[in-house]
Amino acid sequence: MSLSATSSRIVSLDQFRGYTIVGMILVNFIGDFAVSPPVLQHHNTYFSYADTIMPGFHFAVGFALRLVLLKRIATLGARRAYASVVRRGLGLVLLSTVLEFGTSGRLFSNWPGLVQAGVWGALAGPLKCQFWETLAIIGVTSIFVLPVIAASIRVRIPFMIACAGLHVLLAHLFYFNFLYARPNWLDPIWGAQNVRGLDGGPLGFLAWSVSQIVGSLAYDCVARRPPRSALLRLSAWSLILMLLGYGLSVLSLNYPRTQPPTTDEGKVMVAASPVLPPARSATAAGILPEPPFVQPTAEEQRQLNYWLMDKRVVTLPFNLFSSGFALAVYALFVLLSDIAGWQIGFFRTFGQNALAAYILHEIVGAAVRAFAPHDSPVWWVGITFASYVGITYLFVRHLEKHSIYIRM
Repeated sequence: MSLSATSSRIVSLDQFRGYTIVGMILVNFIGDFAVSPPVLQHHNTYFSYADTIMPGFHFAVGFALRLVLLKRIATLGARRAYASVVRRGLGLVLLSTVLEFGTSGRLFSNWPGLVQAGVWGALAGPLKCQFWETLAIIGVTSIFVLPVIAASIRVRIPFMIACAGLHVLLAHLFYFNFLYARPNWLDPIWGAQNVRGLDGGPLGFLAWSVSQIVGSLAYDCVARRPPRSALLRLSAWSLILMLLGYGLSVLSLNYPRTQPPTTDEGKVMVAASPVLPPARSATAAGILPEPPFVQPTAEEQRQLNYWLMDKRVVTLPFNLFSSGFALAVYALFVLLSDIAGWQIGFFRTFGQNALAAYILHEIVGAAVRAFAPHDSPVWWVGITFASYVGITYLFVRHLEKHSIYIRM
């Protein structure tokens, strides 16, 4: 989501959005190699640096969505303003789908296989997993929060709490097992029983709405208060959200350690009751779970449950901590950019043309990765990554020099 081309830009938002794009470029490329440290890879058993990126996008979208919508309601009227957001959201869904399936190859190797699968048989797996790439999730979530994003804080906060609570309830009833391809009542209807979900899956908008609402609240803080006052409030709330998320993750200690010990998520057992934790047993005893960014050892890894910081399900601990972390990083850019007046040109280039950077990074990454095997040594990973970043930056910088910005 971009600020209006005619509005005065909030520099801290551009810098934050540029930082998030650069972080995405880093983890999407580096995380694909055997030599990559775990903290730069996505996980569903603890919170890594790679897991900070998507919540950062949703935070920025919620911030900009409220900013743009309020201005458009004032200038265009509510009907046209809301319609423009719906069109943009649907456009992001379409673009995400084209980018994903345009690079994934054929889903069916022959015509009889497609005919036998039928329409829903062909769509059930992708709609559970591949469809939910970043832009599609952003588009759907933006449309979902649209009825409240321009409303007062008294509307948005209860809405956010209700979405989080409904997500916990549905996870308990069936959704956690659905995303982990475990037996549940929806499988006979939906199909694709052996497919695991991705980044929240088809109901992920309930969880991701939390990050977008937090972003909209951050906009209110910045728009209505002097920068130094806004910085203090943003910092305080970021700390509160991170502590809440980490505090809830303590419930994961009620679950037994996985047997045999492993850090390979594919070999970790899903808990029998992933949302309602059992009474803590002696074998599950512990004081505090590992802090975010620290991978549990094989001996300390718990069975998969809702109280881990899990990006596949977008669990409540993950959601709260990641939203707080995004708020903390944004507060840092308020300090550096809005108060101290600093800008990083690299972040500005990517931040002001984020959609173009996203599209180009996908294309350039696929081209460079063709010459970078999974088992490449560190020096070759460094060379190919530098090439990847450099080529992507040159393209986006060229667009910036010619005042070409991709808006949806």
